[in-house]
Amino acid sequence: MSLAVGTRLHAELSGTTVTVIQKIGEGTQGEVYLVESPQGRQALKWYKPEQATPDQRTAISYLVRTGPPFGAAGKRFIWPLDLVTADTAKQFGYLMAKIDTQKYAELGEVWAHLKPVPGLRALCEISYELANSYRALHLSGHCYRDISAGNLMFDPMTGDVLICDNDNVGVNRQSRCQVWGTMEYMAPELIRGECDPSTETDLHALAVLLFYVWVWHHPFHGEMEYRYHCWDIPAKKQVYGISPVFIFDPENPANRLPADPDYALAGKRWALCPPALRDMFARAFTEGLSQPARRVTEGEWQNLFLSLKDSLVSCPHCRAENFSDADSRPLSCWHCHREIPPAPTLVIRRPGGSVTLSLFLGAQLLSRHILHPNGTDDGSRVIGRVVPHPTIPGAAGIRNLSGQNWSVTFPDGTMADVPPGRAVPLNPETTITVEGACCTIQSPVFGAEP
Repeated sequence: MSLAVGTRLHAELSGTTVTVIQKIGEGTQGEVYLVESPQGRQALKWYKPEQATPDQRTAISYLVRTGPPFGAAGKRFIWPLDLVTADTAKQFGYLMAKIDTQKYAELGEVWAHLKPVPGLRALCEISYELANSYRALHLSGHCYRDISAGNLMFDPMTGDVLICDNDNVGVNRQSRCQVWGTMEYMAPELIRGECDPSTETDLHALAVLLFYVWVWHHPFHGEMEYRYHCWDIPAKKQVYGISPVFIFDPENPANRLPADPDYALAGKRWALCPPALRDMFARAFTEGLSQPARRVTEGEWQNLFLSLKDSLVSCPHCRAENFSDADSRPLSCWHCHREIPPAPTLVIRRPGGSVTLSLFLGAQLLSRHILHPNGTDDGSRVIGRVVPHPTIPGAAGIRNLSGQNWSVTFPDGTMADVPPGRAVPLNPETTITVEGACCTIQSPVFGAEP
C-alpha cells in the first residue's frame, strides 16, 4: 500500500514515531517519502508488498545494526538508519538521510543539461570517491551487488559523492539478495548465470560506471548493439554477457563505434581521456571480461585518479583544465587549442613510493602527498600552496602552510629553514624536506625567486 500524508509509523531501533509528510519518489522496489522524525526530516524507503519479504527485512535489520564502513568513505553511503513498520500493514521500510537534490546531481541530469557538467578535477574527485568508498565496503567483507548510475549522486562543482539505495548490500558470497544488479552493469559471468553477485562482479560494475562518468556511453554499445532492431532482454544478454566486446578494444575491432552522429560524442570524450585512463579501461574491458581476477581493483582506480588530479594544469589563456604531459612537453589546450607551457613538478619521495604534483598557480600540496591517511588525518590537510610573487610578474613559489619549518637545499648547495608563511622559489633541483618526505622541484623554470 502507498502511505497517506500524516501516516504515523514506528522506527524499531529508536522506538520513536515518524510521520509521513509527502511522497518524493518511486522505484522498482518501493516508494520514497519525506518524513518527520525526532531527528528532523529524513527520507523513508517503503517497500512494495512483493518486495517486503522476510529475507529483505532480515537484510535491512543487519545493515542497521552493522552501520556503514568507517571514515569518510563510509559517510558517502546513504545507509539504512532504522527499520520502520506500520501496525496496519505487513510492509516495512527504512529511514535514511535526506539528500539535497539542489546540490547533488544524477548523471542523467548532467546529460540532459539540467545540472552543470563537472570539470576534469571534479571528474577525478567523483571517480576517486567512488573507488575509495567501494574499497572500504569490500574491505569490510561486503559487496554492493547493484552498482549503477541510478545509485550515484554527486556535486558537479566539487565532485563530492553520495551512494544511494544501499539496501542490497550484503556479506560477500554469503547473504541472500532479491536484486542481482542492473543488466548493463552486470558482469558477463553473472548474466550467464555462472555465479552469484560478489566483490568481483562489483569490480566490473564499478568499471562500467566509471566509463559512463567519463565517456557518457556504455563500453559495449558499438556496432553489435547498433545492429539490433529490438533492444530486448535476449539482445542485452548477448551484448553484455555472451559475447561482450569493448568498443575501444585495441585488438578486436568487431564492436567499434558506428558512423552515426548519436555515437560521435563517445569518441570525442574518449579522446579527451588521458592515456593512463584509457589503458585502465582497456584492461577492465578486455582481460577483465574473461578473467575476474584480472579486473581493475578499487585501489588501482583510486591511485590513478589521485595521480590524474595531481597532473591537472589550467590553461593560461582560457582557464580550461588540462592533464599535463608526463614528459613535460608543451600541451595544446583541448578547449582553445592554444599552447600551454609545461609547468614544473614536485617529485615527492615517501615510504611506499613517489608521487608527482604539477606546480601550476594555486596547486596545493596536501598531507596525502606526504603520508598515508590515518585516524587523525584523512589526507586533505593543506601543507603548501603555489602562489605568485607579490611584485615580480611570472615568478612564483610554494608557500609553507604546514605549521612546521621546512628544510630546504637550494641548487647551489646552500641550505635554509623556511618557516610557516614563507615561500620557496620554484627553481629546478631545489629540495624541500616536508614532514619527513623529500620533495624535489624539477624543471622547467617557473619564474624568478619570490
